[in-house]
Amino acid sequence: YGYGTAVTQACLYAGMDQLGIAQYLTRLGLLMGQQGDLEAAKHAWLNAPAWQELRRLVEDTLVMKDWFELFVAQNVALDGLLFCLAYKEVDGVIAAKAGPTVSMLTRFQAEWFQDHCKWVDAVIKGVAAESEANQKLVSGWYAAWRQRAADALDPVARLALGDGAAAALAKCRSHLDARMAKAGLSV
Repeated sequence: YGYGTAVTQACLYAGMDQLGIAQYLTRLGLLMGQQGDLEAAKHAWLNAPAWQELRRLVEDTLVMKDWFELFVAQNVALDGLLFCLAYKEVDGVIAAKAGPTVSMLTRFQAEWFQDHCKWVDAVIKGVAAESEANQKLVSGWYAAWRQRAADALDPVARLALGDGAAAALAKCRSHLDARMAKAGLSV
C-alpha cells in the first residue's frame, strides 16, 4: 500500500521482478541440485539457526504499517546488502574456485540490481531533499534497517564465505553507505 500510482506502480514492477528472480533461482537450484534439495532448503529456512535472523527480518517487514519504511527496509537496506553479498562477494568466490558458470547463470540478477539501484536511489534522493524532517527520519530508518539486515545476513555469509564473511559484509555495507550518502542520507 502506498499513495499514488507513481509509487505503487514502480514498487509493483520491482516486486514482480523480485518474484521472477526467486523463480529463476529456484529453477536453477532444481536443475543443478539433487533430489530433495528443495525440501532441504525449505527445512533450513524454517529451522537452521543460520537463517532465523534473516527469516525474522523478512517476516517483520511483511507486517509493517508504514509503506515508506518498508521501502527503506526492503529495497534499500536488505537488497542493498543481499545483492552485493550474493552477486558480487559470493559469486566472486565461486568463480575463483569453479569458473564462471554460476556468474553467467546469475548475470541477469546482477544487471537487474544495477538498474534497480538507480530507481531506489532516485526515490531516496527526492524524499531526503524534500525536507530536513524527511532526511532525518529516513536516515534513522536506514541506519536501523541496515544494521538489522547486516546482523541477519552475517550467519548466512559465514555459511557461504567462512572467514571471509566479515570482510565481504563490510565491503557491501561500505558500498551501500556510499550510495545512501550520495542520495542525501546521513550515514
